[in-house]
Amino acid sequence: MKKKILIISAVVVVLITAAMLLNHNIHKEFNSSRRDEYVPNRDEDLTVVDGSEVIYNEGTSKEDAEAVYHEAVVGESKNNPTSLDVQNVREIVIPEAVPIADGKSGEFYSNEDFINVIPTDISTFSGNDLPTKYDSRDADGKRFVTGPEDQGYSYLCWTYAALGAIESDILKHNEDLNYTDIDLSEKHLAYYNVHKAEGKNQGYIEDDYRELVNADNEDGAWIFDYDSGYVAVGGVTDYCISLLAAWKGPVSEKGNDKFNSMYGQDFLFKENGEKPSDAFESNYHVQDVSQICASVQNRTYVKQMIFEHGAVTAGVNADSVYWKDHNKNLYSYFDGEKAPTPNHEILIVGWNDDYPASEFGGKPLGDGAWICKNSWGTNGGEGGFFYLSYYDETTCSSNVAAYSVSVPESENWYDNNYQAAGFITNVVDTLDDDNNYVYALTGSNNPYGMMYEAQGEEMLEAIGLMAIDSYQQYDVEIYLNPEFDDAGIDIHKLKEPSCTQKISAISGGYHTFKLDDGIKLEEGDNFFVMIKPHSNGRLVFEKAADYVSEANYDEWNNLTGNIHNHYEASGASYYISDDGKMMEKQNDKDFFVKAYTKNQ
Repeated sequence: MKKKILIISAVVVVLITAAMLLNHNIHKEFNSSRRDEYVPNRDEDLTVVDGSEVIYNEGTSKEDAEAVYHEAVVGESKNNPTSLDVQNVREIVIPEAVPIADGKSGEFYSNEDFINVIPTDISTFSGNDLPTKYDSRDADGKRFVTGPEDQGYSYLCWTYAALGAIESDILKHNEDLNYTDIDLSEKHLAYYNVHKAEGKNQGYIEDDYRELVNADNEDGAWIFDYDSGYVAVGGVTDYCISLLAAWKGPVSEKGNDKFNSMYGQDFLFKENGEKPSDAFESNYHVQDVSQICASVQNRTYVKQMIFEHGAVTAGVNADSVYWKDHNKNLYSYFDGEKAPTPNHEILIVGWNDDYPASEFGGKPLGDGAWICKNSWGTNGGEGGFFYLSYYDETTCSSNVAAYSVSVPESENWYDNNYQAAGFITNVVDTLDDDNNYVYALTGSNNPYGMMYEAQGEEMLEAIGLMAIDSYQQYDVEIYLNPEFDDAGIDIHKLKEPSCTQKISAISGGYHTFKLDDGIKLEEGDNFFVMIKPHSNGRLVFEKAADYVSEANYDEWNNLTGNIHNHYEASGASYYISDDGKMMEKQNDKDFFVKAYTKNQ
C-alpha cells in the first residue's frame, strides 16, 4: 500500500525551531553521557578503548536545568463527537523523557470484566519473595550480566544500556549460554536510528526514517565524508523500542557491526564509517519493553523486573558533583526543585537494601542502593559497576525498562512483523532530550486499529501495541477480509470477528499479546486489528511529517548534522468517527499496533 505524506505545517516548524536550545555558533560544553563533564582536547588519547584507560574530571556541575515533565496541548480538539459513545480527544506533544504515567491500579484489579485476564507481564510482577540483596552478577552461582564496556567519546550510552538489558534477559532465560558468549552491536542500533532502513518487512515502515543532513551545505563538514555522525546522537528508550520492536537488530558485535570505541574526535568518526549489516538483520527478536516510573513507591516493581529479566535500564544525572569515591557512589538531589531530565543511561543489575546512606554525598532519605553497570570502562567505581541511591531524585522521576527477547526456534519466535508506525519520537536535538517530543491523543476509550494484508500462507498468532501509561486493559477484535473503502470501515457492516480477546498489562511500554487461537491467513487476505481501550490511557502515534531541524554540533563544534525527520502515513490506521458509525482511515498518522505471524 502506497503511503501518503503530510508535510508538517510552517507554523509547527517555527514552533519546533523556536523551542530548540542549540546554537551552531556555540558548541556543547560537555557530554555527561560519556564522561562526567570532561572537555577533551581535539586529538588527545587517540587509542582504542580496552578498559584500561579512564578519564575523570574535577570540574563543577552544569547549572540546574528546568525539568520539562509536562504535556502541552498543541492543537484544538481532534474530533467533535456527536455520539455519547465517542469521547473528545486532543492532540498533545510530550517531551520524550516524560515518565510512564501511573494508571489506576485499583480499577485495574477490580474490573470484573477482566477478573480472569492474566496480564501479559505477570511473570515480571508475580510477587516473588524478594531478598534484601540481589546481584545478577552472582545469583546462586549464575551470572546474568555481561562485562562493562566503554563508550569512549560517543554519545551512545543509551545503546550500551539497552543492549546490556537485552543480553541480561537472554542469559536469564537461556541457561546454556555463558555471559562471555554474547555481545550485541551498539553500532547497528545507533546507525539505523538516523539512517533509512532497507530490507524486507511485512509492514509499511520503509518510508519512515530520520537521517543526518548538511542542510546549509556548510564548508568543512568532514564528518559527512565518513557518514558517522550517528556516534554523536544521544537517545532514550523510545528510540530502542522504535528500532528493536521493528526487528532492526539486535545483531552480534562482529565485522562491520563492531563499534570502535575510541578517544579523540578524528579516530572516533573516521573508524566508525563503514555501513553495518542490513537494518532488518536480527539474531534475536525484542517482543516486550516493560516500562514504569522508578519512583520510591514503585521500588518493589523495579526489583521484580530485575529479578525476572536480570537488569533494567535507568536514567541518571552524571554530573560530577553527585559522584563520590572515584565514581563508586551516585546520588543526585535538587533541594526541593524538580529534577532535570537524565543525561546518562545506565543498567541496574541488582540491589542492596542495607547499603549505608552515609556512603553517598548529600543526605539520602534512607539506606539502600541499586547495583549498576556503567559504560565508562572498568577503572571507575568497582570494575565498571557502582551504587546508586534508592532516593536518587533523577532516577526516581524517570523510567526504568526491562526487555523480553525471543530466540530462534522458541515458541514466541515469529516469522513476520506487520507494522506501520516507524518511530515514536520526533528528533531535533542530538543530546538534549527536552527538545525532542512524542505525539499522542489524550486519554479515552475510543477504538482504533490497523488493517494489514497477508503476504503469504501464515498463521496470525499475536499482536503488539505501545502504551505510555501503566495498568491498561483492552478488548481486541480481529476481522478477516472486512468491507472497507477509501473513507474507512462501516462498523455496522462488520461480520463476526475471527477473534475476540481481552488483554492487559501492568507496566507501560511495548507489549506483545499472544492470541488464544491463531487465525489462518491466505496470501492477499486483509485483516483488521481493532483495539478498544478500557483504561483511558493516552494514545501515542507517529505523525506524518517531513522537516529538517536546526544544525547540531558536537563538543568540538564539528557539524554532525541537521536531523531530517520523514514519516509517512500508511493509510492502514483507523480511528472511530465522531458519530461512532465508522472506523475512519487516518491520512496523517499511524498507530503503534503490530501483528505477528508464522509461515505455514
